Amino acid sequence: MTVNAEVKTNTDWLYSRVMTYRLLSEMLQRKPTLSKLIEWRREAGRLMQLSARPHALLLTLEDTPLANIIQDADQQCSVYEHLFEQHGLPSGFRAAEYVRPGQEPCGYEAMLNSVYSRAGITFKKTAQETDDHIGIELEFMSLLAERLAESEGNTLEQINVIQAQLDFMEHYLQPWVPALCQQLQQQATHSLYGQWAEMVLAYLEQDQEDLRHYAADLRYV
Repeated sequence: MTVNAEVKTNTDWLYSRVMTYRLLSEMLQRKPTLSKLIEWRREAGRLMQLSARPHALLLTLEDTPLANIIQDADQQCSVYEHLFEQHGLPSGFRAAEYVRPGQEPCGYEAMLNSVYSRAGITFKKTAQETDDHIGIELEFMSLLAERLAESEGNTLEQINVIQAQLDFMEHYLQPWVPALCQQLQQQATHSLYGQWAEMVLAYLEQDQEDLRHYAADLRYV
């Protein structure tokens, strides 16, 4: 397997992508409550088993002692509220704020909605989420990743889904996510969200490379 020598099988890699994008998406859509931290801790452990890449975020989530998790949930909820609610930062997690600053974002949202619709995907969003919110964009990637995993064995379908993911990365994630992550790292030092930003940057770059290798392998099958 040429995708990632650290991953045991193609199937492991395919489903680890679903789980990774889902975790990264949910962490900016949901407060880190006690129940969520326990759930994320379990998911981080499973991801660490599927891949040997030691992202700091996964290590932090997995290594959180259950004896301390109530206190940790209180602390992380305070950080979340400070970043996303008290400072009014949710607008900073919208692509339109980065790619079209100062302009009406409705047109950009409509363009993204069209991308989602063509893929046959609709979202149930919270009051603060829009089609260009980072949580929604990463959720879209998780759903495409799931579609790719479920079509294993169907080469043509997999190649089409891979291209859809690569196109979305190039046109709708890369133009703004690095700037978002830089902002978040500056304001969320020593927290889960600083580690989230670090992991998103590294993961998107590596995943793009892995997808290209996987597509190349499929074409030679």
